[in-house]
Amino acid sequence: MQVLLQVLTLFLLMLCGFFAKKTRMMGNEAFSALNKLVLNFAQPALILSSMQQSASPGLIRDLAWVFVLACVFMSLTGTAAFLLFRREAAPRRSVLTSMAMVSNCGFMGFPVITAALGEEALIYAVIYVAAFQLICWTLGAYVFGGRRAMRPVELFKNPSLLAVLVGLVLFLTGWRLPSFVNDGLSMMGSVTTPVAMFVIGSNLVGLTPAHLSDRPMLTSCGLRLIAAPLMILLLRLTPLGSPVINSLYLCTAMPCAALTAMMAELYHADSALASRGVAVSTALSMVTVPLLLLLI
Repeated sequence: MQVLLQVLTLFLLMLCGFFAKKTRMMGNEAFSALNKLVLNFAQPALILSSMQQSASPGLIRDLAWVFVLACVFMSLTGTAAFLLFRREAAPRRSVLTSMAMVSNCGFMGFPVITAALGEEALIYAVIYVAAFQLICWTLGAYVFGGRRAMRPVELFKNPSLLAVLVGLVLFLTGWRLPSFVNDGLSMMGSVTTPVAMFVIGSNLVGLTPAHLSDRPMLTSCGLRLIAAPLMILLLRLTPLGSPVINSLYLCTAMPCAALTAMMAELYHADSALASRGVAVSTALSMVTVPLLLLLI
């Protein structure tokens, strides 16, 4: 019950963002600036801070499993969605597939995992995000535009992924940044949770009941929010430890990735559908995530 209350607190932060945008207390430029603050500074700082811990053989093995399994499950979900929506027009099919395949594992996943599993579990989510970036700019890009659209070079332009790579060096070598640097990273990283949830809430302002009439979009949301995380629970039949399974489970249970809307714009797909899908899945996650937490 305590974990559930902590996650509900995060959703209250989302409602604050919704209220600020709805009442026009803050405009699009302000929310855009906050979004950049999280993506370019707060989240990378949180990643670097969380990865400076002892690299025991067991933890290294668990993190490797998280990376491999995250790639496998995202690929399986994407393949299933692509086949399910094969009769849709190409601009819609690519968006619906991406919505089902990748989750908002960093922007929303970090706060939820920290609240539900504790800060020590954040390193698992960090590795999941590395897998997410790999899948997005390879298989995800392929879904939007075929082989020519694949852009692995984009991986090295992402501040969070660069932070993961630097963090892995620190993690595996045992090197540590100076204490004053880590203090700064900790202060900046602490901004991630409240600001990220605040910004996510602002994205719900444009929702209307009419958005719920698109059945394929709702089906994709169902795959993302319910089917995909429940599939992760099959790992309980394996010898994998609960930190690995629970981290994969919660990262997978997050709503559709905001990157889907960005890629829809980039590859000239149905960007309006992508924006609606991200918003609808985020709103629905306020119901599904608390319910899925009961299964941990």
